[in-house]
Amino acid sequence: MPSDLELAIAKLPVPVAALFRELHEHPDFSCAALKIQMTVHFRGQKVGGLNRTTSEWYFSKVFVADHGGGKVPERFGFTQMLKRPDHEYWGRTGAGATEAFRSALSEMTKASL
Repeated sequence: MPSDLELAIAKLPVPVAALFRELHEHPDFSCAALKIQMTVHFRGQKVGGLNRTTSEWYFSKVFVADHGGGKVPERFGFTQMLKRPDHEYWGRTGAGATEAFRSALSEMTKASL
């Protein structure tokens, strides 16, 4: 019987699902399907993930701070977002966002994807 994660991945667009499958099978990453978000963790630390409602890829402020700062996600088209004083992240939507997430993630973690 498929897990909740596998069921959620199956409902995603093909290129997005392919990235989540790749991350799920990678020894350094784990993924989770929440109500609205698909989250990605790197060696236990939350990276960010995908808001399935808005199709926005995002990196958490803590992960960005711990992995070189905002210049890397910004170079891949992510914009620093401040939703409220306690909710800051780097987000990107639109064409190329999935590949941009993959590339920025690989550069920040030094993991081969």
